[in-house]
Amino acid sequence: MEESQKNEFIIKLARQFYEDCVAVYLLDNEESVYETLKSEKYFEDIVPDKGSLKSLYRMILFNDTEGKENANSKYAVFTDESLFRRNRYQGSLTLNIHNEKKNFEINIIKIDDRLSGMILRSIDEKSNNDVIEKEKMDAIQDSLLFSMIVDLKEDECISANTTEANSDRQDYVNIKYSDWRLQIVNMFLPDDKNMFLHMSSPEYIMDMLDKHKSFKIELEMINMQGEYIWVRLMFSRMKGYSRENPRVVYTVRDIDQEMKRLLNQANIIKAVEEQNEKLKTSDKAKSVFISNMSHEIRTPINAVLGMNEMIIRETTDEKIRSYAYDIKNASKILLSIINDILDFSKIESGKMEIVPVEYDIVSLVNDVKNLISVKLKEKSLELILNISPDIPRKLYGDEIRITQILINLMTNAIKYTEKGTITLVMDSQKLSDDRIGLKVRVQDTGIGIRKEDMEKLFSEFQRLDERRNRNIEGTGLGMSIVLRLLEQMDSKLEVESIYGEGSTFYFTLPQRVVDATPIGRFDDRHDENATRVQNSQNVLKASKAKILVVDDNRVNLKVVKALLKTTGIEIDLADSGKKCLEMLPQKPYHLVLLDHFMPNMDGIETLQKIREMGGFYSTLPVIALTANVVSGAKDNYVSLGFTDFLEKPINVDKMEDALRNYLPKECFD
Repeated sequence: MEESQKNEFIIKLARQFYEDCVAVYLLDNEESVYETLKSEKYFEDIVPDKGSLKSLYRMILFNDTEGKENANSKYAVFTDESLFRRNRYQGSLTLNIHNEKKNFEINIIKIDDRLSGMILRSIDEKSNNDVIEKEKMDAIQDSLLFSMIVDLKEDECISANTTEANSDRQDYVNIKYSDWRLQIVNMFLPDDKNMFLHMSSPEYIMDMLDKHKSFKIELEMINMQGEYIWVRLMFSRMKGYSRENPRVVYTVRDIDQEMKRLLNQANIIKAVEEQNEKLKTSDKAKSVFISNMSHEIRTPINAVLGMNEMIIRETTDEKIRSYAYDIKNASKILLSIINDILDFSKIESGKMEIVPVEYDIVSLVNDVKNLISVKLKEKSLELILNISPDIPRKLYGDEIRITQILINLMTNAIKYTEKGTITLVMDSQKLSDDRIGLKVRVQDTGIGIRKEDMEKLFSEFQRLDERRNRNIEGTGLGMSIVLRLLEQMDSKLEVESIYGEGSTFYFTLPQRVVDATPIGRFDDRHDENATRVQNSQNVLKASKAKILVVDDNRVNLKVVKALLKTTGIEIDLADSGKKCLEMLPQKPYHLVLLDHFMPNMDGIETLQKIREMGGFYSTLPVIALTANVVSGAKDNYVSLGFTDFLEKPINVDKMEDALRNYLPKECFD
């Protein structure tokens, strides 16, 4: 190869393989290194020390080119074909120079005894990755088997290089590209030959390189040992490439190990995906099972609680009333267990939703107090409320879930406390103009937690100190649910405990402020709230109202009718969707309570038929009354066209509130 051709070859390949290449120089003495850099416009005020550059050049000149420990095959691509074999490593050294404005890397490469090449690269914004990039490029270059410059317009192979020892492929130089394609095609598997001929055609290459800087083909070919290996064939644009000057660099790289690893990973990924699919199916089946189990258990509990409520209301025998209250408490415990299991299932499947609303902090604390009051009396424990008067009056958050967290923490404290007090401390800290951190502490004087049991505290289905606490009821899910709910609300549960003396659970919950007015003394606000609640609990009387209750379970129909007996409402019963549609035109009903899961025609289909009747029926209040209480149930039922949603077991107060909201005013006495 002529000197000028060698120079051109080095420069073009340098620019091809280093996209961030700033300039390429050929040097014939150590002085030219410094003078070249000094005059280079890219450097301006950045000029490395002259002595260090001279030393660098001397080191590269006298480097042991046969010693692999000093050699870098990465730069073999910049030598001519006679030096390109893998057994002719060329020595190289690198110098990085930096200042506040620019960062450059200088690579000096020995080409022969007289000539060196200097490649100048910009490493701005990449200096931290120098080592990684070098290793990456070394690995890429080590895999290079063959490279060639092709002039597609002239149908000519200008220069070819092979890294395989004793290769006979030097004859590819200065032959026609079309002839070369016909020679090399026999190195591929029969099924891949047509693909290679198509994708290596000048027309295809130019079409691809008009859109991209390079494109690749990955297939198997025969190596020098007669074995099929995976290779990557790549066609890349040379600098100045155009349709008029279609010169490209063609390279062949050994990717056999990489491909085998990827194929192995593909098999692993496929196996993982199959396993994930099985897990999804299993999780779906589990969710359906738990949902169905919840529904099936809630339905009879609704009957038990409903009929038991009628016994409490109607009996005059105190002994029977006492029995009825025992039934009520036991049923509530059973319902609490079902709720824990269902909530845990929702959290596990990622279906637990946080639904923020405006709420009054005093009402929330009062609700918690009322809900645990029976349990406190049963164990003769004192409740201490230490509520800061500076807490804002109204906040924005998930009132239901916050109440659930407090109930779980305080119920847990009551379970493990035989005597003494349960203390609820609540305060706030300002986070911003419209946000506070609601600080909550629940303290007890119970048995405490041993250090070795702390890790088990939030484990599902586990109870601490089981021998001592074997008589304590519950699923062991309560604390785990609290932990997960707080995580969903950007908070964290903390615990401090002294075994034998008691425990403290605390957290800080971010909340948006709706009304920043301080609540004042809790006792005063509590008295106001109690008076307001008492005034709102007037007996519901609506003797002019007509409602239709639809449920396939006859006991549930009896429960609703019995619970509303004192209201004076005219109540008709239908045991199927079909019966409902038959009865509706017979009376001007003001409201329908409709069950969801019914045979033949379920509640949703029945609702659709009602709405299709048009006119009066298109706006008739229809409330879903169901034991299906999956996450987001209310929003789901409302989106389907229901007016509202009530869950089973029936909460009488909530049902009466719904009737007050949706019955026409003229129905009330």
